[in-house]
Amino acid sequence: MNSKTHFLLALTMFIWAGSFVFIKVGLRELDPYNLAFYRFLIASPLIFVWLFLKRGFTAVRLNDLLYISILALSGVSLLYAFQFLALEYTTATNAAILINTSAVFVAIWGFLRGEANARKILGVFLSFAGVILIVSKGTLDFFSSKTFFGDVLMIIDGFLWAVYTVLGAKMLLKYDHETLTAYAFALGTVFLIPFALWNGLANPLAVSVETIAALLYLSVLCSVFAYIVWYYALSNSDSTSVAVYVYLVPLFTAIFAYYALSEVPDIFTAVGGAITILGVYLTVSANSQM
Repeated sequence: MNSKTHFLLALTMFIWAGSFVFIKVGLRELDPYNLAFYRFLIASPLIFVWLFLKRGFTAVRLNDLLYISILALSGVSLLYAFQFLALEYTTATNAAILINTSAVFVAIWGFLRGEANARKILGVFLSFAGVILIVSKGTLDFFSSKTFFGDVLMIIDGFLWAVYTVLGAKMLLKYDHETLTAYAFALGTVFLIPFALWNGLANPLAVSVETIAALLYLSVLCSVFAYIVWYYALSNSDSTSVAVYVYLVPLFTAIFAYYALSEVPDIFTAVGGAITILGVYLTVSANSQM
């Protein structure tokens, strides 16, 4: 991996880390569903323009629309509806850590298929222990935690991303990743419409400059620019070397949240986060040793 790729990946993690802070900013004026809807209403056409310029228009088979719809629901609509709702109840730092449980759910799927080794099993147990520590705040009375509901939603988010990952891997046998993502974005935007209408569709032009900036950050930088960089890196290096960069996201998020939102991680989040990330690392890195 050359220095340019290292720099772009670090920048991408910096941008993704900031997303949890900008979501908090956007939620001050928009409800979670409107924020998610407008994010992808902006991002979807931009992704299609990029796809068209790079590959030209690619149609998908009608009999694959069901699977692509599931990708759209798990990787866009439900994923971000739950994530944005979760950030009304939990901290940006907790969210950045708990979304990484997706790797644990993918590993569990691998167990069910007979793909297991000692390193991966240890990683899953460590991640589980770290998550329990974050959610419980060191007490057996889980429900007393102020962030409990949001934390649980972020764990569900991890499961949804795992579904997207596992199903997406199968669909990649038929389509390239740019095409799959473009259609998932487009259908996901359509599926977000009922959510956005639930409390009434907000006027995005009637909000503050800060909220508009948050929307542009989430759609242009997090959903378009970061995606392009991610796959540029994957095309220039092995997936393990690229994937390890995601462990920078919780660290960057904690720093952002401290200065922008005055969030100070408690000892349970700090220790539980470290244990969770270690477990996820062991789980993911075990794949290259099987």
